[in-house]
Amino acid sequence: MASNNNTLAPVVAFAYNRADKIIRCLETLEKNPEAADTELIIYSDGPKNPEDKTAIDDTRKALHEYRQRALFANVEVVEAPVNKGLATSIMTGVTEVVEKYGKVIVIEDDLVVSRSFLKYMNRALDYYQDNPKIGAISGYTYPLKALETYDKDVYIMHKGDCWGWATWKDRWNRAKWADIDFDAYFKDKALRRKLENTENGWDLLMILLSQGKTSSWAIRWVFYMLQNDLWTVYPTRSLVTNAGFDGSGTHSNKFEEVLYYRPLEESVSDVTFEDLIPDKRFEREAAIHPRKGLVNGAVYYLKRIYVHIFHATRG
Repeated sequence: MASNNNTLAPVVAFAYNRADKIIRCLETLEKNPEAADTELIIYSDGPKNPEDKTAIDDTRKALHEYRQRALFANVEVVEAPVNKGLATSIMTGVTEVVEKYGKVIVIEDDLVVSRSFLKYMNRALDYYQDNPKIGAISGYTYPLKALETYDKDVYIMHKGDCWGWATWKDRWNRAKWADIDFDAYFKDKALRRKLENTENGWDLLMILLSQGKTSSWAIRWVFYMLQNDLWTVYPTRSLVTNAGFDGSGTHSNKFEEVLYYRPLEESVSDVTFEDLIPDKRFEREAAIHPRKGLVNGAVYYLKRIYVHIFHATRG
């Protein structure tokens, strides 16, 4: 379902206190030929505590120095005077950009992207723009065994993702951003099961979000798309890898690297996009992926005990 809107989407990047990570991310991104015609907006969050101020100042200094040599069409650095937190930074930043440009590509500082990333993302945004079932485009793909015998360039799942992704103004703004009726969710066992069967562990994340123990924007986005039966397009070969498994990030750690690390496909020939439907083989495998292996399975089992206790005590 190709579109005639061939203007390149702007890229929004989010940084906090890891100067080396954000500069590495941007340097890999600018190796894409499309970078020369791409607007780059970088949101730099304020310090969460006084101890972070020095690292944030260093990050902002590095960003302004990078801006002088960057190969993008234009680079804007938006510095928050106070800490918003990653969730609020992304929700407000993406909203600002899609209001102006109508579409957006989003990256965070711990990501590394291939030289084909921008080409793939922009072509996918153009192709699926008028397909109302597609809510987002992912540049990352999971290490699924089922992909080894798959003969297409893209596949589709109900499951959303947040490691190098893109969307359009109409999809993003309809999330209204993105309120959740937790009482209704907890009372709806079928809905909870549906979310958990999209990716094991998300039911627990909803509990933690309701308790204020996490501020995740991603679970809000994923839940909104699931409720509205919106799908995500994935490449069969990953154009993004996460370099944040060293313990320096808030939401990634070394323990998860064995599950999610993907080598980059640096040179990807033209991708053939198709109007597909969610593939149940991939969805089943992706859902149980977080508990792959003995240790991860045990951790997931303990988390489910917590979930059961939580729901039992709610009545």
